This record gives sequence, C-alpha cells and structure tokens, in this order.
Amino acid sequence: MALEGSLRDFDLFSLFNMIKIQGKNGTLVLSQGQEFVKVFFESGEIVGCDSNQVRMEDRLGTMLVRLGRLTGEELLGMVQVQRQTLKRMGTLLLESGKVTSTDLQDALFNQATSILHRTFRWVEGDYRFDSMLPPDLDREHFVPIPVDTVLMEAARIQDEWPEIERRLPPMDQALGKSPRAQSLHLDIDRDISSVLDGKTAVHHGSSGLSHEQEVVLSYFDHPQSIKDVTQVSRYEELDTCKAIADLVENGLLEPISGEAPKILRPWVTDGRSDYAPVVWKSSPLLWPLVGLLFAVPLVFYVPHERGSVNVGLASLQPVDVRVVPDGPARLRQDWAFRMASPKNGGLDLARKLGRPLEGRNPVEDLSRLPDPLAPEPVPAPAAAAPKPHVR
Repeated sequence: MALEGSLRDFDLFSLFNMIKIQGKNGTLVLSQGQEFVKVFFESGEIVGCDSNQVRMEDRLGTMLVRLGRLTGEELLGMVQVQRQTLKRMGTLLLESGKVTSTDLQDALFNQATSILHRTFRWVEGDYRFDSMLPPDLDREHFVPIPVDTVLMEAARIQDEWPEIERRLPPMDQALGKSPRAQSLHLDIDRDISSVLDGKTAVHHGSSGLSHEQEVVLSYFDHPQSIKDVTQVSRYEELDTCKAIADLVENGLLEPISGEAPKILRPWVTDGRSDYAPVVWKSSPLLWPLVGLLFAVPLVFYVPHERGSVNVGLASLQPVDVRVVPDGPARLRQDWAFRMASPKNGGLDLARKLGRPLEGRNPVEDLSRLPDPLAPEPVPAPAAAAPKPHVR
C-alpha cells in the first residue's frame, strides 16, 4: 500500500528520516504545482534522483561543458549519438574518454544533491511513496547517498536561505555585467581550466573577488536570469545565489530591463535546445500513402473464394461444409444431421446443404431405443389362490 499525503502535515525532514530508519526500498514522488521530483531509495539510502524541471542527464552535459571537459559541439554530437543508440549520456561520455568514472560519479552526486536541496525549501506540496524501483537505475556510476548527509546540508541551507533571498533580486530578473565588471581582468581568465576543475585554492586575487565569485560572474557574459544561472552553475544553488548577491551589492551585476534574453549555447541550434522534444511535421503525402496502404490489400488480397492467394485471409471465410473428410469429422457431421432431423436421419437437411448422404445415416436413431432413465414398470401382485371350502 502506497504512503501519501501533504507536506504540510508531514515535512520532508520527517519523511526522509522515517525512510532511513525503516530501511525502505522504493520511489518517493514529490510534487508542487507542475514540478515533480523523484527520489529513489534502497535500504534507506538515496540511489537516484530526477526532476521534470531539470533532467539529470541534461545537467550532466551542461556541467561538463562549464567545467571545460567538453565543448558545446562535442556535447551536441553526444546528444545525437544518444538519440541513435538510446544509451545513457554517462555511458557515452565514458566511452568517448572525455571523463573518468570518478568525474561522472562526482557530477551525478552534485546534481542529485542540488535537486534535493532545492526541494527541501518547499513548504507545501504532496508526496507519495511506492515500494517499487525502476529497473534502469544507474547503479554503476551513482554512489548511494546517506540520508543524513542530505538532511544536514538541507538544514544549513534552510538557515541561510532567507537572508540570501532577501539580498537577491527576483529569480526571473535579468542581470548583466556593469561597465566596471566588464573592465575587470579576472584571474580565472589566466588559468580557467585549473580553476574550473577545483585545483586552485579560493583566494582574493587582483580583481578583489574570490574564484567562486569570478566563475559566477563569468556566467553573465550575456544577460540572463538568476534561475538560468543556477541551472548551469557548477556550484550549489545556495553558494551560487550568495555569490550573485555579493556581485550585485558590489555593483558588478545590475538589472537589465525587460525579460532575460534567451542564451544560445553551443549545443543549441536555431534557438532550440537539443534536449527539447522533437516536433515532427507530417508530409502532405502522408495520408494519401496511408490510404493507399489500406486500399491495396482490400482490392487484391481479401479473398472472395476459397482459392484466394492470401491463405491467411481466406481462412476467415465461412467453412465450406461440402468438404468433410472421413474419420471423426465425418462422424460428427452424421451425428449433427441425425440430431437436427431425427425422423429421417437428416437426409433432407443434408441434401438441402449440398452434401447428400450416401444411403441412410449410419448413426442409429436413439429415439427408438428405450429411455434408460424411464422408471421400470412395477409388476402387478399375483392373485391369491382360493382357499379350499371345507364342509
């Protein structure tokens, strides 16, 4: 039986803690409006996570582009290969040699925790837990995450988030670099690969910014919203928003009037993301061809007689009663005629159907036999002998 209810009655901390203590296996579906998050548990540990807003594999490719592991063109090629082979993006990346197994595990861990930490900020919504797991979980590359790790980090985020949110512009507000930010010479421009891989310690360089702030500032080379940046940032959402708040307060980022322009990333063509569903447009010749495909069998293959070339469809025609082989089938036919017309053994009926019997029906007329179920007549008692008359 599924466990379901409202997050107002049973918050996420209590729900995750209960699943951990009981060591449950199954899928927890969390919903809020049009957003759905699925968390997969095995023996009380998290073995997978996904969201209908940001698919795990989409973030995986985007993050690797931001990390410099892939170019946009390489990711586009990976997406096309994935559509043809239906393999996981992680498997294709490993086969290409662009990433190692450790890189892939770290990326999947960061993506899962990012989705979970954002979900823990929900104050309302619904939950449903079913004791079933999908068969296609990536157990090879997704290292199980202890629930306690997620709960401790989620508690820290909940404590700090209200202050960060107060300092931030609206999440849909478009931000861009100020003239002062455009004139800055960032340290990451000198050694961007080592910084993005996390090999350089966080410090304040000549720009007066930390490496984390410089990386987040580089996301605004083109104006975009805070929400878009958090989806492509290599940092947690809280850390990314904290860096954005600092940059806004320092006058390096400023609001842009109007909506945020759509950023065309290298793996996006004609303004359409290759992760978006492909919409097929039917050709004007489609329906005439469909009609032709139905008409040809009807004209040439539907049989009008037993000798049709299409034996399969011919078998659907009524059975020809004139063709009755000898043996059990012939005996059953004789029985049918006898039962249908007991008086003359079905001779008239057989002649009417075009299958006259040769001579009389070999099946005996049972109606002439004594009824075995009729009660036997009771014999009349013998008359008593007259008593002799004695004088």
